[in-house]
Amino acid sequence: MNKSNKTKCVIELENQIKKLRAEKAQLKKEAKSLALRLETAQRKVGQYKDELKKKEREITNNTRFAGVSNKVVARRWYPEWMIALCTALYSRLPIGARTVVEIIKILNEFTDNAFGEVPAYTTIGYWTQELGLSVYEDAPGRLRGTPYAIIVDVSMMIGSQKLLLILGAPATNGGGAVCEKDLTVLGVYVAKSWNSKSVREAIDETVKKVGTAPKFIISDNDSTICKAVRDGGYAHHLDVSHSLGMYLERTYKEDPEYKELSTLVQGARLKYNMQEVAVVQPPSQRSLARFMNLFDWVEWAKRMLNTYHNLTEEMRAIYAFIPANAALILELSQTMDCYREIERCLKTKGLSKASAEWCREKVRNNLMAGGERMRKLGTFILQYLDREEALLVDEDDKHNISSDPIETAFGVHKARKSPNKLYGVSPIILALPLRLALATPEKRKEFNFKERMEKSRHKYIKIWKGENLLPNMVSIRRKILKKSA
Repeated sequence: MNKSNKTKCVIELENQIKKLRAEKAQLKKEAKSLALRLETAQRKVGQYKDELKKKEREITNNTRFAGVSNKVVARRWYPEWMIALCTALYSRLPIGARTVVEIIKILNEFTDNAFGEVPAYTTIGYWTQELGLSVYEDAPGRLRGTPYAIIVDVSMMIGSQKLLLILGAPATNGGGAVCEKDLTVLGVYVAKSWNSKSVREAIDETVKKVGTAPKFIISDNDSTICKAVRDGGYAHHLDVSHSLGMYLERTYKEDPEYKELSTLVQGARLKYNMQEVAVVQPPSQRSLARFMNLFDWVEWAKRMLNTYHNLTEEMRAIYAFIPANAALILELSQTMDCYREIERCLKTKGLSKASAEWCREKVRNNLMAGGERMRKLGTFILQYLDREEALLVDEDDKHNISSDPIETAFGVHKARKSPNKLYGVSPIILALPLRLALATPEKRKEFNFKERMEKSRHKYIKIWKGENLLPNMVSIRRKILKKSA
């Protein structure tokens, strides 16, 4: 290559280098410009996010519920209406806290996030316990100076623990059956077992908290509670449902005809279950409180008797014992009709001299006019009416004598508690006082969620748990297994 060609190549290379340097400088300039634009965009995104959160807070604060403010509760980071909504859903409905969270999330999806930030399910549980404890602690004061009755019962075993629940209820019937809106949780006591002395001490402690004695106590026929009430010197009404069920059991349980019919009914259910003929199978009979729940299968037997001639040949062969026991079935049907009418009268109208006489007339016209078994049952019921009526002090007294509400309360708690029996009775029992306090729309509107939440602390739950509940077996188990690991 000659000298001129070399010079020409060098010039071309230099030109290319200059061009690349210029392009590099341009790219640097553009990169700097893009960096500035990116920084501006990021700053605007931050501003938009802040504005969006502000708008969401405005929407949340403008979402109002009747009777509940939209002010943020101190130390809670949520407005009063959100706390009210979550705790009302959790305590009043048969759902868990996780389901409450899911409900509010779905509502947000369909309302353009109108409900705002959703609290954690654990937070909802703590809110419920704190509000429940607040209601439980001031409940006795609300009954002070008013004529009230106490409903007492002991639950089935929850693990190795038994729950003694004491409810306050109106002593005088108000024209209908006692329901949740009329109740107040006065006492929650837990022990491994209960005797008459410990039950009496719990009742006395509850009465002392209220400050005035109840007009009377309502309970089932449990001998432990009966002795405790008797030793305490309180007037004692026996629950109408448990008493009538007990008299039915005394009358029919060991009767040969009844035992044979009951065995045949249960046998037909078990033998032909999941077959085509099972479309007319009898309802199951409860193992516990069976005679308080005879209505379903006695009604089934009566209907089968009435429609027996319309059944298929196979069904008639299986249920041939129905017409064979027609007399007993009709007797049971008539007995249960009388039972139901007496029970309904005493629950809805209360026990008064007029209602007691009406029930006696029913017994005389129905049971005492029947066979030996019916007359025996009628005698039991007449004696019961005499005993209960003797507790009426004034001519116009109308006493509530049903303990059904406490059975409902036990059912609600059992449905909510953990299926793991090692937990025993846990602080979730405090959802029950709140459930009763929010039983009606009027009560929910009057309930001051904000004031109660600002006064409550989570440490109060721990203190109450330590003073009133037994050690949690699950926690003990975890600690033991953790040490072994």
